[in-house]
Amino acid sequence: MNYSDLLVLKDEALTKISDETFCAKFVDDAAYGEIFFSKGPCYTIIPLELEMAGVTPSKILDKEPASKKNVSKYFLCDGQVVKIESYNSQGLLGEFEFFRSFEGVLFSLRKNKHNEILWLKIAELKEGKVLRACRVDGDMEYWAYRYNWEGDRVKEVVSLASNGVAGTVIKAGYDIDSTVARLFFLNGGKEVDIYSHI
Repeated sequence: MNYSDLLVLKDEALTKISDETFCAKFVDDAAYGEIFFSKGPCYTIIPLELEMAGVTPSKILDKEPASKKNVSKYFLCDGQVVKIESYNSQGLLGEFEFFRSFEGVLFSLRKNKHNEILWLKIAELKEGKVLRACRVDGDMEYWAYRYNWEGDRVKEVVSLASNGVAGTVIKAGYDIDSTVARLFFLNGGKEVDIYSHI
């Protein structure tokens, strides 16, 4: 499986996370409209990222919770998430993430309360769908993906990761309501699940 395009994207992400001028563009300057909450993460610019990490996306809460323990707070502007605040197990603000678009590419930068960079994400879009995406952590670990879509669903993902086999193809299966039921890859002709929500 060819993944040279993912190497280029990974190198771009590694360069940008080390660029102080670029990272300084992620500031809290947006005017917010709608705000919503979830108990745990429910949004990322990288399709299937939560599921590939073995995490079921949290459901949006009907109202602001009384306790902020392990809560994520999402700020929207014109229907797009522009900021996320994440609260820790004591209910204190521990991390925040800002979203920006530059030249048709969507970026998110997450920092902790000490202003240390935790990760940078890049998502390249075409007609509203992510074609390629990458996450680079502050310790320079990385995950890059190329997406193959079938309608509004990701059919398969080609991955390149600092801790995985380059070019691994991850296939997706869905429930009747279009939620992700399963992610798996083939190893020696056998299906190996990396996520199952059945």
